[in-house]
Amino acid sequence: MVEDIRLSRQRVARAGRAYLAKDLSWEKFKEEFGSIEDNLVGALFDLIEHEPKRGGFWGVNEKEWARYQAQIVIAIEALES
Repeated sequence: MVEDIRLSRQRVARAGRAYLAKDLSWEKFKEEFGSIEDNLVGALFDLIEHEPKRGGFWGVNEKEWARYQAQIVIAIEALES
C-alpha cells in the first residue's frame, strides 16, 4: 500500500514537471491524476487547477508569477521525497 502511494506520487511529480515544461496539458493531467486521493497530490492538483492569469489587466505581475511557479516546484519536490 505504501509502495503504491510512493509510485503514484512519483508519477504525479513527473507529470507535474511535464506540465511546467508545457509538455502536458492541464486537461490530460486532470484526466490522469484527478482521482488520486492523497494530500500531496491534492496540493499540486489544486495549485495547477487554480493557476493565475499572468500579466495584463487582471493577471498577476512577474514577482507573483515567480512565487506561484516556486510553489508548484515545492509541491513537486514534496512528491518526489
